[in-house]
Amino acid sequence: MKSFLFRIFLTSALSAAPAFAQQTEEIPTSQVATPQMGHEMQKLVNVFVGTWSLSETYEPNEWMPNGGVGQGQQIWRTGPGGRSLMEEYHSTNPNGDISGLSVTWWDDEAQGYRAIWCDSSNPSGCVVMAKLAKWEGDQFVLADQFERNGKKFTFKEIVSDITSTSFTQTQYLGESSEELAKLMTIRAVKVPDAKKQLP
Repeated sequence: MKSFLFRIFLTSALSAAPAFAQQTEEIPTSQVATPQMGHEMQKLVNVFVGTWSLSETYEPNEWMPNGGVGQGQQIWRTGPGGRSLMEEYHSTNPNGDISGLSVTWWDDEAQGYRAIWCDSSNPSGCVVMAKLAKWEGDQFVLADQFERNGKKFTFKEIVSDITSTSFTQTQYLGESSEELAKLMTIRAVKVPDAKKQLP
């Protein structure tokens, strides 16, 4: 049944194509609608788009008992139609190399940002943040909640000290929002005219 309906759709589309093409040619380019980036996405783009050099400080924790430091890079660019923001991440730390990818977008109905984070150290591949991200004054705050070994955890990341050439990301984790411990601090400095390719 699906293939039959698909053939009908395809036949209709192909038969309409010449008429559509003719009609499109008659429309002046000044009248063709183009996607407009919303205010909330523009705010993120103004802060993050570009290439950033990272200096990372890890607090002692169960994954890195002695703490440590790392170096890395982030590249931020707009997604299709300017409707999302995409991040490519690469870092070398005491546990080895890690690469990651995030996508963030504005959910108008929920009035907050949605975010997905994927990285090479996550056996599940990706995490969809359970909480809406939002601006709290001059800080951008992301949060997640998850369960592990029967316990509920809260994760929070705060982007602060934002300037045109730098920002700081601080990550926290705890069994409740009242018991969050600092995991790591990332200091990002913008790289002018960098080639947008990760190592």
